[in-house]
Amino acid sequence: MTDKPAPPALTDEERAKRKADGERRTLVMWGYVTGAITIISYIVKLEATFIPLGFGILGLVIAWQLNRKGERRNSVFAGALNLFGIMVWLTVNQAWLRGLLGG
Repeated sequence: MTDKPAPPALTDEERAKRKADGERRTLVMWGYVTGAITIISYIVKLEATFIPLGFGILGLVIAWQLNRKGERRNSVFAGALNLFGIMVWLTVNQAWLRGLLGG
């Protein structure tokens, strides 16, 4: 039986860097997840509900936060995916929105 040496203790700087990296990865994941939920809701015929619109807006907020943290590429992809979902929702609900706005 071989004993593995204990990993070296982390400094406060390293802990802060790991925490920030974990938060960034979590934001990236949620940016894509909200876009996927938005698109999947159309596949399962939920386009008349506010579910795709809500997740699309939440995804755009997350993409904006990613952009503020310097995560350009992922913010653009997540933002485009969520913006696409919002545009589809507006197109599908166009007649209802016109009636609501009196047009």
